[in-house]
Amino acid sequence: MRQVIGRSAMARSLMALILVTVFAVGVAFGQTGSLKFEIPYQFSLGSKALPPGTYTFSVNSFGLDVQSETGTRFSSHIITWISGPGELLRDGSLVFDKANGSRVLSEVWMPGANGLLLHSIPKNHERDVLMGSSLGLNPTRVVSGKEAFDLTCAKCHGADGNGNKDANKFFNTDIPKLTSQEVQSKTDDELRRQIAVGSSKMPPVEIDESGFRHRLPPQDVDAVIAYVRTLKR
Repeated sequence: MRQVIGRSAMARSLMALILVTVFAVGVAFGQTGSLKFEIPYQFSLGSKALPPGTYTFSVNSFGLDVQSETGTRFSSHIITWISGPGELLRDGSLVFDKANGSRVLSEVWMPGANGLLLHSIPKNHERDVLMGSSLGLNPTRVVSGKEAFDLTCAKCHGADGNGNKDANKFFNTDIPKLTSQEVQSKTDDELRRQIAVGSSKMPPVEIDESGFRHRLPPQDVDAVIAYVRTLKR
């Protein structure tokens, strides 16, 4: 009888601990806010294949909540919280693991919080990262090339265009220095396409406006290119 009572008490204690833990996690998740991104390609969220589009990400006690622009909601289990290069991802970012031509949403970094690990792929794969910005640009006005550069390019290419070792390490590649002959020898049209369309190694340049990620407006693309030309050695 004592053994039965002991197990019953232990079960009640365990259930109480679980409820407290769930409540505490829910409170912590609730403090992360939300993140809104325009994702330019198809990607997988767990077992679901989602089309390109605008998605809002938030966290609750059950995991990651994802809502499409049509109002359809999806959820994903969170494996664990992760830490990383906060300077690169501190403003909110999405990390996609890319393998065999497909992309899987693997990490979500909410503004001001550590990252959420959703999916893990072994080594030998590439990453696509959509990064947020703590500042915004109004797409209806023209900004200086340096202002647009500081908001979009400086995180990976360095404040002076001479590179960022932390970014190289995170992306596991040597990001071209904008001061180099390799970059400066490109035509304006080539740079414009790189910024606006992206490539296999670099996604299109995006900015944040009121928490919404969108492509850099054409007038600001031209302003960035003009500024990059001033970085020539």
